[in-house]
Amino acid sequence: MRKVYFAIVYGVVWVLTSCSPKVTSNMIHKYPQQDSLEDVVLFKEKEALPADAEWIGSIGVEGKGNYSEMAEMTRLKAWKEGGKYVRVRDFGVSSVRSDIHFMNSDVYHQDTTKVNNVVSLPQSGSQSVSPPVNTSIAYASPDLNTESSVPVSPLEQLTPYTVRAFVGYGRRLNKVNSNLNLFEKEHVKRLLNGVLFGCDFLYYFNSTKGRGVGFRYQVLHSTSSDAAAFTYENGTTEEGIWTETVNISFIGPLYSERSVSRNGKHLLISNVGLGLLLYRDNSKFKKDNTNGTGSNLGYTCDLNYSYFVTDKLSIGAALSLTVGSVGSLRVSDGNKTETIELSKENREGLLHMGLSAQIVYTF
Repeated sequence: MRKVYFAIVYGVVWVLTSCSPKVTSNMIHKYPQQDSLEDVVLFKEKEALPADAEWIGSIGVEGKGNYSEMAEMTRLKAWKEGGKYVRVRDFGVSSVRSDIHFMNSDVYHQDTTKVNNVVSLPQSGSQSVSPPVNTSIAYASPDLNTESSVPVSPLEQLTPYTVRAFVGYGRRLNKVNSNLNLFEKEHVKRLLNGVLFGCDFLYYFNSTKGRGVGFRYQVLHSTSSDAAAFTYENGTTEEGIWTETVNISFIGPLYSERSVSRNGKHLLISNVGLGLLLYRDNSKFKKDNTNGTGSNLGYTCDLNYSYFVTDKLSIGAALSLTVGSVGSLRVSDGNKTETIELSKENREGLLHMGLSAQIVYTF
């Protein structure tokens, strides 16, 4: 089932990122083009910019290509947008496909008003005399801070803590035991559908890559009631309502990755986790009450999308998969308790998937 999860993530990313390079820009100002593409100057990461640089937006390139090829595509796009200087912010390999690279850059316009004009000394015989000026130096205005003009990516602007709550439809994917009679099969089939709900607490320690860890508590709750007649060992038969309730809980740590759109409105989170799966089956018929419990290690994964309605609050949907089974049950009827070992063919399967609505809060 691990392959199923990665296939889902890979498919989504493959659709969003085609093999051919994709160039996007987010410009707050647009100026006339420079006379030639050669007039656009490229700066590497952390290189100092000229004092006349005015930030006007950002450019992103993603696809197949090396550093030089992506840099040339960035320069071309910057030239079309009226940029004079381009500084690469980051360059790397996609976390999903090793043959896909990305380059994010900032674009600057040449604002000559940010540098004082050179002052000439007065000519001989002039009526006014100017104070001595060093004509060989053009100096930057004291209030210019070129570093403060570098924008922060939308991913880095997200706060590190995230709380996610979700509720939706859950479906167990296990087969119904063929040894059951028709009545029991219909009863069990209804138990396969339920309500999936839970919450995550996540902390992202790497803001530039969107990587973090967290903890999840999740429950799949299902119930089924039928009119039934039971015959006891003494030969007596009673009729009544048979109600069975099943809860499958996952409790454990998560590894999480998140990404955000360039406009900071769309959030995509993927989680994987290995933790404790708890199974509880409560069966009630009149005054008889039987409880069966079991536990084992389980695996969970999900892919969820949300849209920011405020700076911190977002809403969306999630698709999840939880994998596991239990090989023994501890059964109690109130009078006695026994442990039942299940055969390999009759293990209680806990495999289920869910489609949920979610609310996400970052702080």
